[in-house]
Amino acid sequence: MTNVVTAVVFDYRGVDTLGEEFILFAAAMGVALLLREVRDPRARRNDRVSSDAVRLAGVGFAAGLFVLGLSVVAHGPITPGGGFQGGVVLASAFALVYLAGDYRSYRKLTPSFGIDLAKGTGLGVFTVVGIVSLLLGTAYLHNFGPLGTAGTLASGGTISILNIATGLEVMAAFVLLFTEFLEELAVTRAPR
Repeated sequence: MTNVVTAVVFDYRGVDTLGEEFILFAAAMGVALLLREVRDPRARRNDRVSSDAVRLAGVGFAAGLFVLGLSVVAHGPITPGGGFQGGVVLASAFALVYLAGDYRSYRKLTPSFGIDLAKGTGLGVFTVVGIVSLLLGTAYLHNFGPLGTAGTLASGGTISILNIATGLEVMAAFVLLFTEFLEELAVTRAPR
């Protein structure tokens, strides 16, 4: 493991990181619950109109941003960055789809079931890795995976898995927040 910060965050203080994951999860769920209560079911959606050039550039930048986010998550054990930072970059790619296009395009890429599945999977994998480490007789979230060669992607052991799980959960939490705020922005009261 060549990234000391990642070793501390996921191995030595893994329980603290798991707590932070659950706090982010609870905060995103709280915002969703609060905002969903105040919506008028008779509302209609107003989509912005943008040019084809803006749409094309936005989709291109969103794809590049998504690849960058995957790279930040994957390289977490060996370079600065990791699951949290990469998850935010991944979520930003989805937000860019809305900014360059319209709400319907954004919602096609971010169905509620997919967001919920990603949030649950990220937290679930993080928790299961901790339980497996206990079953193997080590400390909770102790790095028990093969460490590979230092400086390569496979050098993180279970820390690589935790980075991916964190990236998935953080991306889903931020996409959920974006979705709820965009619902508030895109929905207007229907004329009577």
